[in-house]
Amino acid sequence: MRDRLPHHLPGLVGNTGYVQKVVGQQLFVVVALFDPLGVGMTFDRREWPAHVTLASNFVVGEPGVRLARAVKEACAGYGPMSVRFAGRAMFGRDRTVPVQLLDSAHLNDMHERLADRVEVVPGFAAADPDYWRAGYRPHMTHVPTVTVHDGDTRQMAYVAVAALTENTATLTAAFVLSRPPDGE
Repeated sequence: MRDRLPHHLPGLVGNTGYVQKVVGQQLFVVVALFDPLGVGMTFDRREWPAHVTLASNFVVGEPGVRLARAVKEACAGYGPMSVRFAGRAMFGRDRTVPVQLLDSAHLNDMHERLADRVEVVPGFAAADPDYWRAGYRPHMTHVPTVTVHDGDTRQMAYVAVAALTENTATLTAAFVLSRPPDGE
């Protein structure tokens, strides 16, 4: 149901300024992927493929081409990059979402670039601004089909925008990271 908060944002109710902006609107997330996936693919949110959150849940007034363009522009100049897994943590207001932390300065930079471009799309509101900018911590949400250990590295080469419902994630845009960042 689009009029309810997703199950992983239970603590948002106390943050009424942001709840009023996101309740009843389509939530989006920007993720990096290790394997290519096609636009239109839909996954159960508890079982979607391994992904690294680049920009956590938000709403925008113009989600179509404008949002896809903002994400593509933010990722321009990045090529496939290796990420190193660096410890586990529990995320979410109630600390109920298991994640694997990542060690990568490029992910922090990419998040900032995404924030710069997505936050100016009309109607933007972060579902929880505490997880944007200074509060962003690169991570991969645990999924049942993926096992990683501290120190493991994997290469991510794809970025996608997903529309979220309470139970599903549907890819609305997808891009290949095709060039290395400046300075590499």
